[in-house]
Amino acid sequence: MNKRWLRTLVILAILTCLTGGYFVIQPFLWQKVYAGVTLEGVEVGGRDKEEVKQILAMWYKQQQNKQITVYYGDTAFEVGAENIEFAIDVDGTAEEVWNFGRRGTILERMNNIHTALNQGYPIPLRIRYNESKLDHLIDTWRDKINRPAKNAALSIVTGGIVPQEQGRKLDADGLRPLVVQALKSPDLNHVPLPVTLVYPTITVNDVARTGIRELWGSYTTVFDTNESNRTMNIKLAAWKINGHIIYPGETFSFNEIVGPREKDHGFKEALEYVDGELVPGIGGGVCQVSSTIYNAVLLANLKVVERYNHSKPLGYVPLGRDATVVYGALDFKFINNTSTPIMMMAEVQENQLHVGVFGQNRLPENIEIVSMGKQIIPPAIVKQPDATLFLGETQVDKQGKPGYEITTLRVVRQGGQEISREVLSKDRYLPDNTIVKVGSKLPSFDINH
Repeated sequence: MNKRWLRTLVILAILTCLTGGYFVIQPFLWQKVYAGVTLEGVEVGGRDKEEVKQILAMWYKQQQNKQITVYYGDTAFEVGAENIEFAIDVDGTAEEVWNFGRRGTILERMNNIHTALNQGYPIPLRIRYNESKLDHLIDTWRDKINRPAKNAALSIVTGGIVPQEQGRKLDADGLRPLVVQALKSPDLNHVPLPVTLVYPTITVNDVARTGIRELWGSYTTVFDTNESNRTMNIKLAAWKINGHIIYPGETFSFNEIVGPREKDHGFKEALEYVDGELVPGIGGGVCQVSSTIYNAVLLANLKVVERYNHSKPLGYVPLGRDATVVYGALDFKFINNTSTPIMMMAEVQENQLHVGVFGQNRLPENIEIVSMGKQIIPPAIVKQPDATLFLGETQVDKQGKPGYEITTLRVVRQGGQEISREVLSKDRYLPDNTIVKVGSKLPSFDINH
């Protein structure tokens, strides 16, 4: 009897182990996607790998024709999947779905399968797109949307107060994932642009409270509006400076106020001087703004504490009257060395940049900027061998331009009497060398004669 019970218990134990083992092993033998796994909210559990690929292929075809609209207020832009080469990675996504619950240790696999069954497990679509094309579109939209805040300021043209204006800035980093998500979502066709409002720091009331109303000094330069990127850089720098108030003892820093000359800050590529050569660079044109400010500041009899001349002469200001700036390296600074606050005005009208310095009371002095001691530096002649010219032949490849040395002074008069004469700078401008090609080609000889 005891032996019979013992045999029965052994058989039951073996059956229990076999049954338990089957339930443990059975999920690992499952040739379908595990239950609870979803793709973009669609249940794919219980399907085989080919069925998942068929679903993804259908979505892929639908997404190729997807068009969405991004908008802010009444401004809208259309973008399609083909514009950024957007596509679903069918094979990559199918592999990720299929491998769920099939990778890792036994315990990890069991835990994943159990989690999906009881809580669900979403797997995102793998997608690919051309990042540079999307960035180009966003740059285009940013140019249309972005608008710097404008401080209230006195107008050198009208003499009245120009009211402040609210600005706005597109969040480019926040927009990228929104566009991608909309292109892969079948029911999402409209995307509001993430735009942040930018508020001015100076209002009409602020201007009125300062008592600033008299023009101390002004200067105007002209530019070519056909150079659209350079024009935009000039306008942007002017907007940032316009209405800025400098209190007694404070220092005005061009770089601090205008900020980095980068695309993310709204600046565009235009020609600028680098190591004496005109080359494309982000922010080309801002030196015209700093140079125009420099002249207005000189005529307002304010103290300049940092200023550098360009390496080559410029066309928009006289010799000795320019101020080059490079963010993080070369700045233009002056101090309000008076006892009352002053305001900067920078205003663009058509092809003219007007800069003015305003104070509370009329400036008692008359200011004159004088140049003297001008010396011409002749260009050097640089000879370069040229294999296309015969020996003895020469050709001017680039006509040089002279450089200059010049001293600039500020003469201050009051009541018709000269009260001071200050040397502002002694500047040197490099010449452009003349490039001459010199032939190095040997003539052919006819050995039969």
